[in-house]
Amino acid sequence: MPRVARLVALGALGALGCGRAQAGPDEEIYQGTAELDERRLSFEVSGRITTLNAREGDEVRQGAVLATVDDALDEQARAARDLEARAAHAQASVVDKGVRPEEIAVTRAKIRAAKASEDLLKKQLAREQDLAAHDVTPQSRVDEIESQYQRSIADREALESLLNEQVRGARPEERAAARARADAAQASVTLDDLRIERRELRAPADGVVLDRHVELGEVVQMGAPVLTLADPGRLYAVVFVPQAKLPGIDVGDRASLRADGVEGTLAGHVEHIARRTEFTPRYLFSETERANFVVRVKVRIDDAGSRLHAGVPVRVSIERNTPAAERARNAPPDTSSAPVASPSASAAGSSSSLSSSRAPSSRPAPSASGRRAPARPASRPVAP
Repeated sequence: MPRVARLVALGALGALGCGRAQAGPDEEIYQGTAELDERRLSFEVSGRITTLNAREGDEVRQGAVLATVDDALDEQARAARDLEARAAHAQASVVDKGVRPEEIAVTRAKIRAAKASEDLLKKQLAREQDLAAHDVTPQSRVDEIESQYQRSIADREALESLLNEQVRGARPEERAAARARADAAQASVTLDDLRIERRELRAPADGVVLDRHVELGEVVQMGAPVLTLADPGRLYAVVFVPQAKLPGIDVGDRASLRADGVEGTLAGHVEHIARRTEFTPRYLFSETERANFVVRVKVRIDDAGSRLHAGVPVRVSIERNTPAAERARNAPPDTSSAPVASPSASAAGSSSSLSSSRAPSSRPAPSASGRRAPARPASRPVAP
């Protein structure tokens, strides 16, 4: 039987069960359906699935590897960048240490050779100038010797500058640039390590695998769902409270739930109150039609023993005006900075222009198991 058909059948059974439920004289019962907080797990990279260690119904622990994709190409790219990083670090070390003493000795020897050549040309120039003064040698010869002498002086000065640079070592800016190149190469290796790590799909928390969307060997794209995970011990129920009954219900209020097949009652608390009414048009209704407005209320169920299955109809009773201290303990951590829907604000908002679709005024208020269609099919029951 398809899943939607099963849920419809369960809703019909839950409605019959609600009729048999014996409520107290002052107790208000709201119908709803138990739901699971589902997590759709997906890879942050694309690739071919090489291992798939989870099946539907398997219990998994936080951090367990559920699936992996092929990482051969990333491993090769990581090896190449690792070699580049090593070369960059070695070059940075050479720059920090400076020139070796042997290279400095070679430069000094070249300076001595250049000095000897310079002295020889200086003597030849003086001799040619004396001969030219007595018209023994042409002036062109003197000019040639003088050019060679000046060139030898320039060569010696260049070698002396090179020696000074070798003795002082690299400048601070050159050392910083070499270290930056080495760090950049190492960062590329770290990025490859993170990319390879992302090719493992791990369980973010303890839970049960509800659905497996792929098979071994398939190629998945980044962000495509692979597994659906849920904690069967953390369920919630969505009920719809008429806006006239909303005053007195606050986030953190205690609640009790009853379900077919579960003995006794389950404890819970109000976790969220919607900031808008359901099926409300953008214009005001008459006083008669306003009685059909309802507000979506989310009730967190305390079911540590996983007795309740997802998709089972439940009947919720909310204890109004729960003490403030207990409401603070039950409130979720992120509600401290977000505004909480107060009864007066929610009731006033029901008569203002809130965005929804209109419900016929002649019909009763919609319930969770009746007219209101869920955004997605409810989770299939998971065996505790």
